[in-house]
Amino acid sequence: MSCPKVSLAPSCEVDFDEEGKHFGYIRIQFSSDRSAYGWLPVPVMSIRNGAGPCAILVGANHGDEYEGVSVCNGLFQTLEAAEISGQIIVLPAANAPAFYAGRRTSPLDGTGEANLNRLFPGNQYGSPTEMIAWYIATHLLHRADAIFDLHSAGKSIDHYPSVKIRLMGDERKDALQMRFLELFGAPLGIVGNRVHETTLSGEALPRNIIYVSTELGGGGKIRPWIRDFAFNGVKRCLREMGILAADLLLPEPEHTVQLMDMQTDDHYVYAYRDGMFEPRVNLGDEVADGQFAGYIWSLKEPWQAPEELHFNKGGVVFCKRTPALCEVGDTLFFTLSRYSA
Repeated sequence: MSCPKVSLAPSCEVDFDEEGKHFGYIRIQFSSDRSAYGWLPVPVMSIRNGAGPCAILVGANHGDEYEGVSVCNGLFQTLEAAEISGQIIVLPAANAPAFYAGRRTSPLDGTGEANLNRLFPGNQYGSPTEMIAWYIATHLLHRADAIFDLHSAGKSIDHYPSVKIRLMGDERKDALQMRFLELFGAPLGIVGNRVHETTLSGEALPRNIIYVSTELGGGGKIRPWIRDFAFNGVKRCLREMGILAADLLLPEPEHTVQLMDMQTDDHYVYAYRDGMFEPRVNLGDEVADGQFAGYIWSLKEPWQAPEELHFNKGGVVFCKRTPALCEVGDTLFFTLSRYSA
């Protein structure tokens, strides 16, 4: 009699084919010094009601991005199965080990810096973060018509709030995505024409899944005005998809979106010395090519004149480093240019 092999791949407590409202954990097997036969809990929720489209809502793809977690939690708390047609799958803290630790990246993998959004499609028998990526890619994405990946900038960066799509070359889906930019309620709407490998967006693209991402502020905090328009914006997009009823009354979009192109290398301002970063512009400001942006001061030789920083390419100041201390290679700013169809 042969001896069967037993899988230690991730498993899930939730049956996504079951009607109604359900919650539980994706179990990531993790034998550690603290718990020899343990597993790591990744929360997951499902709301399902009959036939219809499926949306996956993702928070904390990076663990120190909290606005998306609040939106995901709030939607699951307030929506009932009878109010929807189709399915909503909610991953409020996708990189759960990083979220629990208050870090962008997971401390549990070999390097202590595992970035979930750089590890797709993952590995079912890999590190904890690789296993999370594998479970999402293998067991969830095939269900999705659209993914709402609710990022913000985390502790090290702050963003002027935005929503972003990447064009797919499908006339109907691209028209729906452009409509999402209007409905979401963010001040900026970014239209991308490329994706990065090993990201959730890169994993979704060849599957022809609509992928909407955000940058909902950052700085490791939650600002009510950003969280609230994102909460309403996701609901407006779900209504547009037909998951929520067409006659559901919701607030009008809180901002008239300004359409922007995805950034390129020349939109970035990097640190080329270690020191203290002093920005002299604010998020959302309009700046010109070559405009003065700020300083880097020497930490140990404050009598030296500071290095002056200048924008390479003007536009809207979209990203600004949060901590004052910086090192060579840190992103200090980047800008966005107006969308050119």
